[in-house]
Amino acid sequence: MNKQLISMIIGVTVLIGLAGTGTQNQARAIGGQTKMAGAGKAGGVYVAPLPIEKTAPALGTNGTWINGSPTTIAAQKGKVVILTFWTHGCINCKRTLPFWNSWAKQYSGKDVTVLSVHTPELKFERNVENVRRFTRERGLLFPVVTDNDFKSWNAYGVEAWPTTILIDKRGRIRARWEGELDWQGNGEYKKVETAIEQLRKEN
Repeated sequence: MNKQLISMIIGVTVLIGLAGTGTQNQARAIGGQTKMAGAGKAGGVYVAPLPIEKTAPALGTNGTWINGSPTTIAAQKGKVVILTFWTHGCINCKRTLPFWNSWAKQYSGKDVTVLSVHTPELKFERNVENVRRFTRERGLLFPVVTDNDFKSWNAYGVEAWPTTILIDKRGRIRARWEGELDWQGNGEYKKVETAIEQLRKEN
């Protein structure tokens, strides 16, 4: 084979390898990408105050509540809400759950609450008993509501599993994160914690 043909083969092989790696690492979520409310795909640089995206929509009403009594976003006025979207078969979600659980424990009885929406991607994830069992086995400390009809997912314009959204005490979306909160050790969860504390100081 001539040198030009060999170079072409090597180039194609490298591209295939890179594509395969990207697909494997980000199969169900955009890893560690931050979206600040009202700022598109910003780089996670905070300003004071955090930008306001819009009033947080109501959650869908057809879901089953697990790990807590039915509630609404409107009922959380006066609290900072950490609203999360996930599905139990998602490895990126499993790696993110400990952060959500930690905040639920840390802020228990305070002015911050964690609410969780389980929106399935695969058929077996639609089974409510599977979600209930997973919630129990993982020791989740926050309420989970199923979203099999994607009403909540669509209302919030969610695009990836997992997604973490912060809602301020007035019921307005202020920031969101798509993907793992410590993707490849990027420490994105620290930015979430900073934003939570900033919102706690607001009236």
